[in-house]
Amino acid sequence: MAVVDIALTQQANPPLADDEAHFNSSLEAILVPRVVGSRGHQQVRNYLVTSLKSLGFQTEVDEFKERVPILGEVTFANVIGYINPQALNFLALACHYDSKYFAEDPGFVGATDSAVPCALLLNTAKTLNSYLLQQFRNRNDLGLMLIFFDGEEAFRDWTRTDSLYGSRHLARKYSQMPNPVASARGRIPRHIDRIEVLVLLDLIGARNPKFASFFENTSGLHTSLVQIEQTLRASGQLEGNNKMFLNRPAGGFTDDDHRPFLEENVPILHLIATPFPTQWHTPNDNAANLHWPSIRNFNRIFRNFVYQYMTQHSKPVDLRFHRR
Repeated sequence: MAVVDIALTQQANPPLADDEAHFNSSLEAILVPRVVGSRGHQQVRNYLVTSLKSLGFQTEVDEFKERVPILGEVTFANVIGYINPQALNFLALACHYDSKYFAEDPGFVGATDSAVPCALLLNTAKTLNSYLLQQFRNRNDLGLMLIFFDGEEAFRDWTRTDSLYGSRHLARKYSQMPNPVASARGRIPRHIDRIEVLVLLDLIGARNPKFASFFENTSGLHTSLVQIEQTLRASGQLEGNNKMFLNRPAGGFTDDDHRPFLEENVPILHLIATPFPTQWHTPNDNAANLHWPSIRNFNRIFRNFVYQYMTQHSKPVDLRFHRR
């Protein structure tokens, strides 16, 4: 089936042009029940790996077993892709690909949570692919990392131990891993320290979302999103009048896959709709209740943001908190 038929108002030039067919096919492949350990989960995992490899990403699967409430021992697998894997630093784009377990609703697909974010990341990589591969032939300062976390959802009740299984495991692994670029270990000792900023997408795809800035040290990046939205709207490349990115602090903390990385002093840009979509964790979080104009607008804004980050990166960006 065709998930969405996208019609553009005004097309951008490559590499910032839309690729509607790719987004549609990606979302269709991911928008299935994908509880950890299920057949759908394995299918989506395989799709992510295959998609990343086809785009020229060096791919890593971080697989591990853990006992969880209700289901017992299950196998988790974070999927990570690198463009320019020997770079000194990375822009990391992330989301989770598992869907929540509901005994009473085995067909739950989690469209906003987080099938759409997964499709957005793949589509961003696809539309920018030729630029990225050409750009990184001649530079070693920056690479792109895509992370698809497993096991974000709680199996019973959200606690520090029943949630964020994949991100906790990967943050621990990367914090214990020496920087594989030996010449840079004096300045960047751990693999996790190579992440300049982790941009986490979650709960995207409902009507008229709002995104505020959660962290002061990445407020400048959030402001960039505000400005990109203004520019695209002025040039007729966005639909409707909803202002998506708000130039104000969020005023609180929302627990999510970024937390284990935040605890390792990785700068975080958390792009989660607040308030949460009304269909969150209900059977209504499905394709029928997605709001395509909001998805298209987010996709264009985010693609421009990633492109600008890459093209304007002339020196390492240090947004970490430093103890005095």
